[in-house]
Amino acid sequence: MKHTYSHNSVTDSDFTLNAILDLIVEGTWDWNGETGHVTRSPGWYRMLGYEVGIFQENVFTWENIIHPDDYKRVMAHFEQYITGKSTQYLIEYRCRKSDGSYLWIVDRAKILAYKDDGTVSRMVGAHHNIDNKKRAEEEVSKLNKLLQQGNMSLDNLIKINAKELEKKNQELEEKIKEVALLSDIDPLTSIANRRSFERELSKEVLRSRRYHHPLSLAIFDIDLFKNINDSYGHKKGDLILQKLCQLISANIRELDCFARWGGEEFVLIFPELTLEKALIATEKLRTTISRYEIEPNLFITCSFGVTECTDEDTIEDLFQRIDESLYQAKSKGRNRIGSL
Repeated sequence: MKHTYSHNSVTDSDFTLNAILDLIVEGTWDWNGETGHVTRSPGWYRMLGYEVGIFQENVFTWENIIHPDDYKRVMAHFEQYITGKSTQYLIEYRCRKSDGSYLWIVDRAKILAYKDDGTVSRMVGAHHNIDNKKRAEEEVSKLNKLLQQGNMSLDNLIKINAKELEKKNQELEEKIKEVALLSDIDPLTSIANRRSFERELSKEVLRSRRYHHPLSLAIFDIDLFKNINDSYGHKKGDLILQKLCQLISANIRELDCFARWGGEEFVLIFPELTLEKALIATEKLRTTISRYEIEPNLFITCSFGVTECTDEDTIEDLFQRIDESLYQAKSKGRNRIGSL
């Protein structure tokens, strides 16, 4: 290997590397498989229009900005490479920019080191902006289809108002986003609904196995909620559910998923948390809930069931365990946590 640079110290080497990364227009990334830490160049943030360093330095940042229609394809390609089923990592897909639009990029990467068990220890890569090229290809494809269908002459195609088409496409895209959002949100509490949660859980289980990271799951409900409804009425019951969801949302991490499972029952996904840490997190929530005065002299308590996902677990296994854990908590007197 030819050595382009030679430095007398690690500090000098790091200074040169950081200066180069700061000048690179496109985005580079460096994933440490041992710790889960991902270092991204300033150019990566600038390419997508984000403030440099605004995101957490982990794999979730990357996965969460991939276009939903591209996500499965990208993950399949990534897993093929890191498991040795493919010799090359090279794929085109869309990433979400700071303004909500999407940018086409080509992602290239290479594994630099492996752990003793054969899994990835370090991998580096780069995102290159190919948006103009992809947009041009799409336009040519659309025009060719219209010509082939005989719907328009070449002269008429040239007269198409590009701005008007773009406006209509944007309006349609906004409507699609609006419908998708409404179908994923519980209308009473404004948190994720059961449909959205099930999709998110499947994704997190795959992600946990892909990166060999811990993943825990919790379920909880309001103790004796029927008595509350009978005493105060259903309107007050709805208010309690809304205020409880606001309280929980304000006391969990951004990467946690919180959803309404049904009635007064709720579920939580804790990515990156072992059972031990998930129990600490749920205990904080349980205590916070019990001390929260919803209205003057109106308090509630909740019971929790918690479990950790293993590589052998199915979704059904996970729910069977948290259901049993919740039953365990209730059988011991409520306002407590059960775990399996």
